[in-house]
Amino acid sequence: MLNNFLVVTSENAANGYPKHIGIGEAAIDALLGFLVVFIGIALLVGIIWLVGYIMRKVSGKAPQKAEKKQKPAVVPKETPVKESDGLSEEEVAVITAAIMAYYAKEKPKCEFTVKRIKRI
Repeated sequence: MLNNFLVVTSENAANGYPKHIGIGEAAIDALLGFLVVFIGIALLVGIIWLVGYIMRKVSGKAPQKAEKKQKPAVVPKETPVKESDGLSEEEVAVITAAIMAYYAKEKPKCEFTVKRIKRI
């Protein structure tokens, strides 16, 4: 079967090559194809894993393990802003967002609470 599998000549083509293939031979050919593809993919995965392993050893860094305990998100208490300052809630929100944007550049996990806004 495998001897004639790759033999394609002008004489075979003139005689009606390829001949009729039975279900058994087609199943064997399909399984052989699946096996070759599976081995190829496994080989590629192994090579990629090996390169990653070598890179970790060369750089001296161990993979970081995920922490099991996660800190719960701290929600700051909202303090009511007095309307006697002459600022509406929208203005307070805009000022707070501007302060947050300014500090986010320096320290991304900046937590603060705006307690009072004064006009200068």
